[in-house]
Amino acid sequence: MKEYLKALVFVIFFNISSFYVLNANEEIISPTIQYTEIYDPIEPVNRAVLKFNFFIDDYAIRPVVKTYKFIAPDFVEKGVSNFFNNLKEPIGSIAYFFQGEFNKSFKSIGRFSINTLTSLGTYDLAEKIGIEKEKTDLGITLAKGGVGSGPYIIIPIIGPSNLRDIGGTIVEYIVDPIGNNIPNREYISIGSGFNARVNVDDQIDQVKQSSSDRYEMIKSIYYQSRQSQIEEKFIDDLPVPKIYIE
Repeated sequence: MKEYLKALVFVIFFNISSFYVLNANEEIISPTIQYTEIYDPIEPVNRAVLKFNFFIDDYAIRPVVKTYKFIAPDFVEKGVSNFFNNLKEPIGSIAYFFQGEFNKSFKSIGRFSINTLTSLGTYDLAEKIGIEKEKTDLGITLAKGGVGSGPYIIIPIIGPSNLRDIGGTIVEYIVDPIGNNIPNREYISIGSGFNARVNVDDQIDQVKQSSSDRYEMIKSIYYQSRQSQIEEKFIDDLPVPKIYIE
């Protein structure tokens, strides 16, 4: 039973970090999803969970994130972010392989090899020499394979998701070649989740300061962002509504 609980913790923290791509800084696209198109059969429960998530973030997570950002120099934050992002390259390569995007799959492996060998991933040399990072995950792979999103779900502590993306996260946990070959996997997962929360701190602040319906805003942003990734387009500087635990 203990091993199953540990596995659940790993999946949760992997899910936290796997959606860092929501903080996309690419081409702006027009919103293509309306509220009426989002299947949300348990909205009252989701609203209650979102309220709980904001409470946990305000009192347990945000103070730690703000302290870290205040203390750590920018180059340290960047190096830590690069390190954890680099660990995701192999799973990205697997996702692209199953999408039939073989060039992008090899590109991800090349990025991982270059950055790991030169700096353990703390410096993105691959980008400097023209091998830019690609952004995908197995949830997107399932979507491109025709799997529907299923109901919208806000997971306690973690934040917005749907059945398809949860399934993709579980598969990522199982097949991740990095996570399956390192000791104390939970610590890497926690660190990755913390890094992801730091990276979207400003966007989360924007959501919290909004006077509009936070629930509808988060739901719309989440689905717009995921849909743009499935369509291989990206939304520029949208507030990212995930609530994390680290």
